[in-house]
Amino acid sequence: MANGISMISYRQGIRNKGFQVTVPTTGASQTLSLSGLAKAFEGIILSVTTTAAPQTIINGTQLLVTLTINNDVVIDSVVAHELGASVGSGITTGFPAFIPFPRALTGQDTIILRVTNSSGASQLLNATVYYKNEI
Repeated sequence: MANGISMISYRQGIRNKGFQVTVPTTGASQTLSLSGLAKAFEGIILSVTTTAAPQTIINGTQLLVTLTINNDVVIDSVVAHELGASVGSGITTGFPAFIPFPRALTGQDTIILRVTNSSGASQLLNATVYYKNEI
């Protein structure tokens, strides 16, 4: 049986799709293809690992992320680690964190995730996109 949050999300029409982007030291560009029924982009979750040890989460300060949805630059060269920022008794950072960027979709959208890597080693960027099939 699914947990309560998953059941509520499913009833509200929220779907998700995961992507794994290999980011060599030269950087990478990945098209995030969603269902043709997708009508609303809700947000994205990012996490970073090394290709040598995919189960190990590493510091995301060496990756710059750009997210473009239908020629609208939603995230523009932001350090990946900062996208995991949260405010409590101070500002803390870390992965993974949900980043909401609600945008209307048509079902025939171009969503591109570009990543620049300054770490000197190939890394993996895991991205989960949340979307709805209706607005």
